[in-house]
Amino acid sequence: MHETVWLGRGGQGAFTAARLLGIAAMLSGKQAMALPAFGPERRGAPVFAYTRISDSTIRDRSAVQQADAAVVLDQSLLTQVATGFLTPDTLLIIDSEDEDAAVPDPQTSRLFRIPARRIAHEIMGTEHTNTVLFGALAGLTQIVSRSTAEESIRREFRKNGGMSSKATKNIDAFRAAYALAARYAGQGIAHA
Repeated sequence: MHETVWLGRGGQGAFTAARLLGIAAMLSGKQAMALPAFGPERRGAPVFAYTRISDSTIRDRSAVQQADAAVVLDQSLLTQVATGFLTPDTLLIIDSEDEDAAVPDPQTSRLFRIPARRIAHEIMGTEHTNTVLFGALAGLTQIVSRSTAEESIRREFRKNGGMSSKATKNIDAFRAAYALAARYAGQGIAHA
């Protein structure tokens, strides 16, 4: 089973990203489950979301204990919440351009920093980084194909049964991050 933890703040789309990954996995013929976990429901509060992907039925609905991948939408949360789900083998993807930013112990050797906020701003005109980081995860791990991932975004953001400009922009942002991450993975730096 593959388990991904999404860590963000309320309103950043962590659960949407978890759901997008789950939809893409199901479109690939796999079993998937996306679960949110949060405290007081308010914008800015820490939010965890989990995606589990398997070839067989998934029954575990608990928090992920040892993540295969962790995607961090707000790097400041790494020093503010418990990160016991990280292991030395966890692929840690962070929205950051700061190479010196702190990461929690255990330090992972599989760290990928991506300028997700900059990409989102340039392509979508917003600071919502969830589809950008989804692209980075898909590009690095190949856990889902690019085509099924894009279809999950189309389904999530469609309007009146058709393609919306929001879906188009999110797919463009996804593609930019996917291409960047796939180049990085092609150098043998990160794989799931």
